[in-house]
Amino acid sequence: MDASASLRHGTEFVVVLVRPQGSGNIGSIARSMAHFGLERLRLVSPRGEAASLEARQMAMTAQDLLARAGHFPTLRDATRDCGWLVATSRRLGHRRLPTTGPREGAPFLLRRAAGTRVALVFGPEDKGLRTDEVDLCQERLLIPALPGTDSLNLAQAALLLFWELYCAKAPAESGALQAAEEAETPSREEVEGLVDHLLATLGEIGFLHYEPAQAARAFRRLLDRARPDRREVQMLRGVLRQLGWRLGRPADREKE
Repeated sequence: MDASASLRHGTEFVVVLVRPQGSGNIGSIARSMAHFGLERLRLVSPRGEAASLEARQMAMTAQDLLARAGHFPTLRDATRDCGWLVATSRRLGHRRLPTTGPREGAPFLLRRAAGTRVALVFGPEDKGLRTDEVDLCQERLLIPALPGTDSLNLAQAALLLFWELYCAKAPAESGALQAAEEAETPSREEVEGLVDHLLATLGEIGFLHYEPAQAARAFRRLLDRARPDRREVQMLRGVLRQLGWRLGRPADREKE
């Protein structure tokens, strides 16, 4: 997704990867950033290579974002122009940072980013952020999961946070998508017309062994679960008309 078609919050946020080990993870995160409108990637003493073939292959169309990534020796150096740092870590730090999940925290981060640059800080894959690095942050994000499970892969965790920011920033876009989906939804009259047509055809071939009202309820439930769009309803009506034509039904022959 081109940044111009995104939510345009890329310049408000900085994604900081501290000592990332996997080149593939660096590339995957760059790709996720591009999809959700984040534009600034900074790497702190990376062990993986952003310029490697693996990273570029995982980045796909986000290779330009990958090439622009800044390199820094420490987290403090990477975030000097940031006014708010968010640690994605299980460590609490000495200051016991306020902690929230990505879904609850995303609206607050968007409001915070309206006045200052926000750094989304991710630690290395094996041990995460050090306590002193968490202490540099003002807030902690923790992705909820079942007790006793391992932490998510770095790229997976980043994707979840980017997605929540995208959703929190895009109620209008989400509403437009929902409206488009609803526009393709057949009316109740169209569904009932399909049910009536289906019952008539099954009755004609001797397949209808139930009370018509009972059969109609069963087919309504089936269609409601399947949620066919308007085009699919029309296609099914076309199939039934063709069957009627083959059966010699005059009304269907006339429609053909």
